Amino acid sequence: MNPSSVAQSTATARKLRVGVSQLASGMYVVELDRPWLDTPFLLEGFLVDSQIELETLRRYCRYVYVDPDRSDPRLAARIHEAELAEPPLVAQPGHVEPRDRRDPRAAAGAPRARTAASAARARVDTRVSSHTRERFRRFVRATAVAGAPPGAPRGVLGLTAGWLRRWISAGDDDPAAWQQRSLQAARDLLPPGTRLVRHPEPQALEAALPAARQATAAASRAAEELFDSIRAGEATLPAGLGAAVASLVDAMIANPDAPPWAARLHGPASREARHALAVAIHLLALGRSIGLDREALVSLALIGLLSDAGKARLPRALLEKPGMLSASEHTIVKEHVRLGLEAIERAESLAPEVRAGIAQHHERLDGSGYPKGLQGDEISVWGRMAAIADSFAALVSPRPYAEALAPQDAMMSLFEWAGSSFDEALVEQFVQAVGIFPVGSLVELSSAEIAIVAGHNRIRRLEPFVIVVSDAARQPLPRPEIRELPALGRGAPADALRIARGLPVGAFAPDPTLLDAVLGLADGA
Repeated sequence: MNPSSVAQSTATARKLRVGVSQLASGMYVVELDRPWLDTPFLLEGFLVDSQIELETLRRYCRYVYVDPDRSDPRLAARIHEAELAEPPLVAQPGHVEPRDRRDPRAAAGAPRARTAASAARARVDTRVSSHTRERFRRFVRATAVAGAPPGAPRGVLGLTAGWLRRWISAGDDDPAAWQQRSLQAARDLLPPGTRLVRHPEPQALEAALPAARQATAAASRAAEELFDSIRAGEATLPAGLGAAVASLVDAMIANPDAPPWAARLHGPASREARHALAVAIHLLALGRSIGLDREALVSLALIGLLSDAGKARLPRALLEKPGMLSASEHTIVKEHVRLGLEAIERAESLAPEVRAGIAQHHERLDGSGYPKGLQGDEISVWGRMAAIADSFAALVSPRPYAEALAPQDAMMSLFEWAGSSFDEALVEQFVQAVGIFPVGSLVELSSAEIAIVAGHNRIRRLEPFVIVVSDAARQPLPRPEIRELPALGRGAPADALRIARGLPVGAFAPDPTLLDAVLGLADGA
């Protein structure tokens, strides 16, 4: 699907917030009040046309977003009357909001609209409240300049889309103080006695990439072998798993930009292994940002690589079903957590933190997760971190039933769910660690050229250096060009090159060989 058409359809879609007690058959639901992946609704955007769907929505949600233009025309007035004017307060960690279970008065006979075309439709962007946008705006503003002292210029904003440009004149908290508060709040979640370290300054990307490519290749092979062995019913872990994890951790410590770049360009072939590697890399970035030592980082990498191993025991048709899972199907899918732990622990005993991270990566602070419905402090920091990394990796990856989100849209989604599904302090650290424009992600520049983020500017976080891969007409360049985006302070010219917006995976497919050549890695690992 053309990315511009996706953006246009997303921008023009009307979404009205409706309480689940007011839903009726014939209403077209485009968004939920929680991550789609936490519910049986695998098709993101669907026409409600059965009592089972109504009851399932009431069980999982308090409100949803309805598109009146795609709903039964006879329900237009009813939808507008049912619209909720103000967004609800975000649930506090550990608090479970009561869900309205009243039966709605169903409307008659709406046509069924689940076609192959709708199954392939792009994911509709999450509805983000104005409160979340403001909170996200303030956080990114305060953390855009790494280590900025009190009173330091903060004119590096206004760099991305229009909603970022307005930040340049807004007053806000001191950047250094905000960063320290956020970091300390995340560290307060760690078990007593957790060892924190100051990791070395990153190596140059060109120097770190060869080892990172070897590390991601080894981790990819281990992930592929793990899924193959579990499918075959074998109780063995890949022989090279330990060494692969160690090398991946070392690569992340050496330069946190190198593993995600290598994984984006030279990652594994299967979707399962790609997801496992992505979760491991995201967890390592988060752990390094918090200051966890090498031993803890090894645990995080293992959690990422192993957490979805149980899906190898599930029918592929069930995992790729383009529609709502039945109650029994959803129960089967949730069993992947138990199945994975059983398969792994037949081969090797797991450290307590690794087991907790795997067991809890689908638990949510408000008790809406699985397999145990844990709440608040019942979920370990390892499970909380894994939940964030797993959800982000899913949101930015193409799936059988949904296209990928652009990374910054996925970050905004995490902020929307922070405090209810995810821990707010860890979400803030995750945004800082991975970046609004993650390494390896596609972006459109203000010149209309397409580029790939190749590394983060550790001082000016919204001004990464990029590799331009297309001209303004989106035609591939014969040789990509490395560019460092200029500092866009108050004195910068209005036409200074900047990132206009992020793009989802698949919007442009550059040649990895050419990119390696640009970085001097044509004869690399």
